[in-house]
Amino acid sequence: MSNDPTEPPVPPQPPDPTAPIPARPSSEPAPSRGSSRRTWIVVAGIVVLVAVVGTLAAIALSGDDDTRAGPDPSGEPSVTLPSAPTATTGPSPEPTGATGSANPGCSGAPAPATLADGTYFGFVESVDVDPGTMGFDLACFYTGEEANEQAAQRGDEVPVPNDVYIVNDNTTIRDVPVDPSTGLLLIDWNDCCETSPGAELDAFASAIGRPDFVEIGGRRYAGSLSPYWVTIENGEVVLIEEQFLP
Repeated sequence: MSNDPTEPPVPPQPPDPTAPIPARPSSEPAPSRGSSRRTWIVVAGIVVLVAVVGTLAAIALSGDDDTRAGPDPSGEPSVTLPSAPTATTGPSPEPTGATGSANPGCSGAPAPATLADGTYFGFVESVDVDPGTMGFDLACFYTGEEANEQAAQRGDEVPVPNDVYIVNDNTTIRDVPVDPSTGLLLIDWNDCCETSPGAELDAFASAIGRPDFVEIGGRRYAGSLSPYWVTIENGEVVLIEEQFLP
């Protein structure tokens, strides 16, 4: 190197790429593995905390929905959606009273001359409104397996048609007192085939004994064409209910 101040300084030589990299000064600390592990633990803890908070928030929102679905504490009536209508079938031949085997005279023992209080199946042969009497013929009404057994004993078709079999071995007519205000649940054959109130005892009495349907006061009566269930209380008929036969 020249000591002449008028000469420009000589640029330093470029570093040798093959020279080794100088070591890190001893005063600069190396990164710690423990510090990195703690960092990841903290991050994982934050993730778990966020998940827990999110779950609790979802539960709280669900609880709010349940509360809103219940009765309104302000006193406003809650709204209930109507349920779907239940499908209905045609008229059932099931009797209102007991099955035939429970009727007097249907279980082997002879029927008494006077009917005690209870419900009986049979045929109405006559109704006399003035003295309040009814001619009633007891019969036996069977359904299901009992109907098939009875039909088989008599050599009739099995299974029985429409699951109904009527036996009337004893044709004795009993005179039974009728309450003037007796209830009538009859079929209006203009609108078959459910029983309904509204029939008149006088009209019913007039229809009994006719060979065909008769219309009285806008209601069509079957008269003697149908069997009936009669309920006796205190020795009098208090209810007459028509039995539909399919």
